[in-house]
Amino acid sequence: MKKVPSGIPGFDQLLAGGIYERSSTVIGGPPGAGKTTFGLHFLYGGATRYGEPGIFITFEEFPETIYRDALNLGWDLKKEEEAGRLKVIFTSPSVLKSELEREGGLFDQLVASIDARRVVIDSVTLMEQIAEGRLELRAIYNGLVNGFKRLGLTSILTAEVPWLFGDRTSLESGLGFLVDNILLLRFVEIESELETALTVLKVRGSAHAKDIRRYHVGAHGIEIETKFAGRQGILTGFPSRTVSAETLLQEGLIKKRR
Repeated sequence: MKKVPSGIPGFDQLLAGGIYERSSTVIGGPPGAGKTTFGLHFLYGGATRYGEPGIFITFEEFPETIYRDALNLGWDLKKEEEAGRLKVIFTSPSVLKSELEREGGLFDQLVASIDARRVVIDSVTLMEQIAEGRLELRAIYNGLVNGFKRLGLTSILTAEVPWLFGDRTSLESGLGFLVDNILLLRFVEIESELETALTVLKVRGSAHAKDIRRYHVGAHGIEIETKFAGRQGILTGFPSRTVSAETLLQEGLIKKRR
């Protein structure tokens, strides 16, 4: 199975060349961490650089808001829609679930009409609204993931992690066990400044980088930067410097063994 390039500078190198075609990826993070931008960057790169049309599904934001925010990053989504390379859909969790369960339904027809290869849901966490209990929610997530794979789509699902700091990073709904890849975005405080960190927690069937990277949401979308060298505790939200034995010897904090 081939790998799909994301179009996000510095990202594919973390996953040994990109994510597998028809795989599912969840991006978890708190509000403002760049989850939506990450998903849009993936879709826009596919539509404009790699000949892979895509669908952006939003449950809360009106399409006009999505168009505006994307245009601020230099991405003209309306132009791509007019060219048949992209589609923005504003719907509800219940409607999407129903459509994915119907082979040959409206969603299937939409995928076929633009020959879609990529899809982003923003945010998959809202599927909790239509589930009665954790078992049903897991079944709904399983239906989403398998429904997209049935249609030949490479999917990105954004998920809300409501903790700005702290050590709770697991996706407790069970979604993390169903998807192929997991990315975690979070804020960390470094010397009284707020920075953003990206971690690849899981990639099924492929090697991936184990370090924690800075990333930046800039004028042209997501940019993956250097790793947090000389730091520990990044994932907990309480980073501290790592001190080498040589430094401790120089400062007289430990004695050299004879």
